[in-house]
Amino acid sequence: MSEKRRDSKGRILRTGEVQRTDGKYMFRYTDANGDRKTVYSWRLVDTDKVPSGKKSSEPLRSIEQRVLKDTEDGILSSHSDDISVNTLFDRFFEMRATLAESTKCNYVCLYDAHVREKIGKKSIQKIKYSDMYKLYLSFSTDDNLKISTIQALNGILWQMFNIAVKDHLIRNNPTDGLMQDISNVLNEEKKKRHALTIGQQSALLDYIYSKDKYSRYGTLFTTLLGTGMRIGEALGLRWCDVDFERNIIIVDHSLSYKASLDGKYKYKISPPKTSAGIRSIPMFSDVSDALIKQRESKEPFKSDFSIGQYKDFIFLNTAGKVYTPTFIFDLIQNIVADYNHEEYARARMDEDEPLYLPKISAHILRHTFCTRLCENESNLKVIQDVMGHKNITTTMNIYNEATAEAKQLSFAEIDGKIKLR
Repeated sequence: MSEKRRDSKGRILRTGEVQRTDGKYMFRYTDANGDRKTVYSWRLVDTDKVPSGKKSSEPLRSIEQRVLKDTEDGILSSHSDDISVNTLFDRFFEMRATLAESTKCNYVCLYDAHVREKIGKKSIQKIKYSDMYKLYLSFSTDDNLKISTIQALNGILWQMFNIAVKDHLIRNNPTDGLMQDISNVLNEEKKKRHALTIGQQSALLDYIYSKDKYSRYGTLFTTLLGTGMRIGEALGLRWCDVDFERNIIIVDHSLSYKASLDGKYKYKISPPKTSAGIRSIPMFSDVSDALIKQRESKEPFKSDFSIGQYKDFIFLNTAGKVYTPTFIFDLIQNIVADYNHEEYARARMDEDEPLYLPKISAHILRHTFCTRLCENESNLKVIQDVMGHKNITTTMNIYNEATAEAKQLSFAEIDGKIKLR
């Protein structure tokens, strides 16, 4: 009977274990693919100390237990050691070749900005749930991302690691259940969007039309507040989409201005994401009058600007190009800031209570239109169709909020007018 092999400390070595002359341990095994593999460590067990000057590593027998379990379960963990998170993203991206270019750009921009440098060079085999947990926390604390953006990143990362699981490169997806856990920790909820009050809406429009600095944008704001169109839908509006005879606006496309795969920013026209987005919107007289006035005025001037086959756009800047959504966002912030500054001064002079405008976005204007519609229209299907909501639940949520406020006002007005005792 041959004598059992021992290490330098006299401990019996198991089958496949070897201690080299320099003291380093190694273990040879056959993986699930039938390939011969070797793993190394300066320590045999957890209680061993790492030799001076050597890099600490997982004990050999802990590694053995893991790789043998992986081999038994068909997990190719040895093949994933050399696959980085960045490489996995590249594989994922290749498999999503049919995605729209705008979606691809969003994926690349999000990944490059928030993941690539942080964990991109790490082996997917070494990525743990706790690593991803810390990464997601950094999205909020360091990158100051909204919960919706973190959810978008989670969607990308989950799909990436799910591919690795299906390819038997890793046992578990380290992002499974993570979004729910991180949401609880951050205590983030979707902030409820509040529509402008009737007074705020009136004050906003009066201010825009009364200021030389902003009056040229009046028709756009009347259109947004009078149709509930999304900002991309409104900016993509052409004169041929406005039917003055039938008094309707046809919505069947949306404009965006985003980075393409070559890194350059480009205008793009896309169809609505759902069939519900294709719709006709009846025009209020104020909307129709504003558009007619703009068409008959010197603006918009003649422009050769086009996006593919789309041309003759309504809302053009002084360079003859369509406004970008980012420009409109900045414009709204400037309008609100200027208005509130002037309102503060007016209220102090008149010794009156100021009527400030809250933080506004183009989506708030859309939400405001929907609220006004809900306050005056009880047919939810009509509201859903005009808004282009895919799910009527979205319409109902706004309707319920609007009618709840209306009920409070109604009861306040008749309080004391009905004999109750």
